[in-house]
Amino acid sequence: MKILIVADWHGEIYAQSFYNGFKRLGFDTYKFSWKEYFKHYQYPGRYQTDNNKLKSLYYRFQNKFLIGPILFKINRNLIKKSEEVRPDLVFIYRGTHIYPSTIKKIKQSLECRVFGYNNDDSFSNEYKSYVWRHYKQSIPYYDWIFSYRWKNINNYKDMGYDKVSLLGPYYLKKSNFYIENLKNNRYRCDVIFIGHFEDDGRDEAIKILVEHNIDIKLYGTGWENSRHHDYLSAKLGDIMPLYKDYNLALNSAKISLVFLSKLNNDTYTRRCFEIPATKSMMMAEYTPSLNSIFKEGVEAEYFREKKELLMKIKFYLENNKKLQDISENGYKALVNGEHEVKNRCKEIVRIYDAI
Repeated sequence: MKILIVADWHGEIYAQSFYNGFKRLGFDTYKFSWKEYFKHYQYPGRYQTDNNKLKSLYYRFQNKFLIGPILFKINRNLIKKSEEVRPDLVFIYRGTHIYPSTIKKIKQSLECRVFGYNNDDSFSNEYKSYVWRHYKQSIPYYDWIFSYRWKNINNYKDMGYDKVSLLGPYYLKKSNFYIENLKNNRYRCDVIFIGHFEDDGRDEAIKILVEHNIDIKLYGTGWENSRHHDYLSAKLGDIMPLYKDYNLALNSAKISLVFLSKLNNDTYTRRCFEIPATKSMMMAEYTPSLNSIFKEGVEAEYFREKKELLMKIKFYLENNKKLQDISENGYKALVNGEHEVKNRCKEIVRIYDAI
């Protein structure tokens, strides 16, 4: 079985993790990446360019509004790549840049199956309509779509598409793991939050913890947009993103916080699976779906509002045995529940065989 994975190919935890997972299962796996087509603009500051502002605008416009010669080139070359590889399965990860006509052409000429997966909520009203334009138009042509969240399964069915099933978040065994006999380091703390800023009250919750002298560390992007940024940075130091030492930092904290994205209407996120892998106790915003995976007060802890968050953190910092029990139980639930990315790849293959 040959599998071609199509994606923007940013970061190890997205398309690359599926690529590695299929490889570990023994499948011939190939990649088609479109990030290189925007070499003069894509996530400014993270990729080297020649600093030509006109070129940057040219690529920025097409990447944002998903229109123009670069998009045509991506789709034309994807068809060529598919004809070259002749895959049994084309797996498109977050297909914002892929035309419906491209999917139709691949299926007609190669008689292969095309699956889609999207970790964002394409039905959220928080997104501009042009972001999901091509993806939504392509939905009828996919042989199967994997949904990141339960809510979106109903969204697909409401539009008359029922070839959809859940494929939730995952952790990576090589990246998310428990470190035994961990020495003291600069990340050691009682509570940690590693994540982006959203204007949903998460900054106020962290501010309350700081005001009550909780030993907390904060990392992530976008925090300069918080109205409490000056206060938090004055108390906690510069708030920077954390990449290389992400797993080390989680291992170094007794409690790791989870705030769920309102932009994507999340009821869980990938962090909910990465944290238990480190035996740090997860303290997350409560949702029924997350509680169905990790039981409240047994395998994780949850809060519904800021006062409960503060109360529970204080309780567990004063009751270390209970904290350690939940941390250990969360780790066991994660491992026994088969939530590693290879397990998600097995589910994709199972659907392929079934249809």
